[in-house]
Amino acid sequence: MDEIRDRRYIKEIISEYAARFDAWGPPESWDLDQFKTLENMILEATDITVNANTLKRFFQQRTGNPQLATRDALCRFLGYTGYTDFVTKRIRVEETAHIPAETSEEQPPATMTRAAKSNHIYRYLLVALLLIVAGYLLYILKLKDIYTNYLLSAIEFSVSDPKGANPVTITVSYNIPSPLLKDIKLVYEEANGDTSEKRLTRETGNVNATYIYEGDGYCHLQYNGRTIKTITIENRKPGWSVYTRNERKGIFRTLPISQAYHKEGYVSLPLDSVVAEARPGHLFVSYVYYKEGLVDGDNFMLEARVRNSAKDFAIPRSDVMMYILSDTGRHGFALNEAGYAYIKFISGEKSIKGDDYNLSKFNFDASTWHIMGVKVEKGTSTFFLDGQKIYQIAYTKPIGTANELILRFKGCGAVDYIKLHKLDGQLVYEQNFDEMIQ
Repeated sequence: MDEIRDRRYIKEIISEYAARFDAWGPPESWDLDQFKTLENMILEATDITVNANTLKRFFQQRTGNPQLATRDALCRFLGYTGYTDFVTKRIRVEETAHIPAETSEEQPPATMTRAAKSNHIYRYLLVALLLIVAGYLLYILKLKDIYTNYLLSAIEFSVSDPKGANPVTITVSYNIPSPLLKDIKLVYEEANGDTSEKRLTRETGNVNATYIYEGDGYCHLQYNGRTIKTITIENRKPGWSVYTRNERKGIFRTLPISQAYHKEGYVSLPLDSVVAEARPGHLFVSYVYYKEGLVDGDNFMLEARVRNSAKDFAIPRSDVMMYILSDTGRHGFALNEAGYAYIKFISGEKSIKGDDYNLSKFNFDASTWHIMGVKVEKGTSTFFLDGQKIYQIAYTKPIGTANELILRFKGCGAVDYIKLHKLDGQLVYEQNFDEMIQ
């Protein structure tokens, strides 16, 4: 097969693809994302991988003589058995269109010639019909889903200021491909479980929403009732609160700090304050202080006296955690009696998992009072237990102004006091729980 004829058949392959993907525009205008989508479609239909860059060169005629394997894969996607089958069928069509007036001195009867032509026509019409049906079924069963997933991946969805003092007003920014718009909606979920919905009428825009219940709410982007993106909205009441959470059962409640006050001069939530279905096994209780512009989150000293004992309804391993947060990051660490925790230390973009650093050598006994401390200075976080340095992390991404303190326990735990200083020793905030906080 000569090179000139090959070039002609390559153009005919491109022409068939241009007709099939008419909505994409002419192939010379396709971008790399479209070629990646086509790469996935070909792989799905033929089990053959043709790289998106190879496809780009083929369809935009930037290679002189594409490999036979590439031509084979492209033809198989169109419903042929390969490139040779494509060329053979093209030749037959050409021969049918140019039958010579006389092929020998002796011609068959006119009725036989017409019958033969009719048979050929019916055969080609049947093949064409089968190809159309096969292509339609392929589109319905496979290509449509792939194309929809491609459009879904192109969605832009973000929220400004997803954390703040109660009530929190957020601005949702979005950019939705037009074919998806009629099936897209926003669902606002409050911390108490209440929801509201909003249909989007424009492809690009901003919408505002206000969350009125303290705790963690959510902004969901849904397509055909299926949640495809979720952003957590942290609605914080200024001052102290108690959060109870059972992650495995999806139960979250917010309580006033006064409910955790203990007459002996500390806070420890009574277990009967926690809804019964949240108590077994995976209950976490957090004592949370929120104040906007609390301290420079990259230069401070924080300490708290804590305990997690049977008296505090500790759950085995007795996890104790201390965190200080900004809107963009956090510093903090976790301890338990086994010496491990899921996230052991965290500062900015750095985190150390429990399996990476074992603290069992410190013989941490959560049932007695301990002082946990964090000092952050010049991009380095140092963690202390009862005045002894236990670890240090250097981080590069500043967290900015901190606004939230969290003491979290597996079980109810207890907090005696908390102190926050600037690096020069100036006291920023102190709370002794000798008296009930309203």
